[in-house]
Amino acid sequence: MIIRVTARAHPNIALAKYWGKIPGLRNTPATPSISLTLQALKTETIIERVDSNKDKIYLNDIPADKDSAKRISAYIDLWRNNKLIKGRFTISSVNNFPTKAGLASSSSGFAALTVGLSGFANRKISLPKLSRLARLGSGSAARSILGGLTALPLNPDPATKQLLPPDEIPWGMVVAVVKADKKKIGSGKGMEICRKHSPYYESWLKQAAADYKNMLSAIRNLDFTKVGEIAEANALAMHACMIAARPSLKYWSPATIRIIQSVRRWRDNGFEAYATIDAGPHVIILGKKEDLTKISRRLRHIEGVKSIIKSNAGGNAKIVRCK
Repeated sequence: MIIRVTARAHPNIALAKYWGKIPGLRNTPATPSISLTLQALKTETIIERVDSNKDKIYLNDIPADKDSAKRISAYIDLWRNNKLIKGRFTISSVNNFPTKAGLASSSSGFAALTVGLSGFANRKISLPKLSRLARLGSGSAARSILGGLTALPLNPDPATKQLLPPDEIPWGMVVAVVKADKKKIGSGKGMEICRKHSPYYESWLKQAAADYKNMLSAIRNLDFTKVGEIAEANALAMHACMIAARPSLKYWSPATIRIIQSVRRWRDNGFEAYATIDAGPHVIILGKKEDLTKISRRLRHIEGVKSIIKSNAGGNAKIVRCK
């Protein structure tokens, strides 16, 4: 009997953003999305079967807060209720990057948890099924299951499709972690605020669908300029929808704006790179592999940049140890 599984997954940063859920369909995105998985960032999750009447959950070596514990326990219950696993577990999950800060920590967290739980399953689970299960924990986690450049299309029960494996992707990302407070409104709640209270929400859904279609074409042609232009515009459109909501969702810090402006100046001066921002203040720069070091050096001179993480494309979520 398997008693202990260690799983690893990498977060993904969307080039065409997932922002919004379809009401009445459990954790089903209202926008199709495309993302790049980051090799340098990772979540490692240890799952151990225990003789207990409840699960125990630890995040970054301390007991999970009430909301996180409730969310993770509900997800494990979903596996039990579908008769995929039995018993109770101790979950210990550690990130090597900021958590709940707008860097897609839930994507790698739930992808690692999903793959780890599959090690205890009473039957083999296919990759599309794992992707769908991961999505029920976190919409973006579905994309971290496969790694590389992945797409999550728009349908009632979507599963991730890999567009390019990591070794065929000529681009990478540099994460600029900025000085900012921990975000007060999580992505799930933020999406609902936008759906109900942003006058731009319906326009965002239409734009997101168009961006997804155009991004697929740009990726097929390995057109870096087009991919970057769409990614940056898509991120700004998503944040415009957030900012227009009532109450307004303002995830940016002053450093966020400084970085966006700097990246635009780089392009004006002939150095091609593009900015994207998830639901947080940190800025992720898309660049060609050969330019990532240069991007990192330039970011060091921008006020408010706390740390810099350079990364090529990352691989799939997987079990790394089992006993």
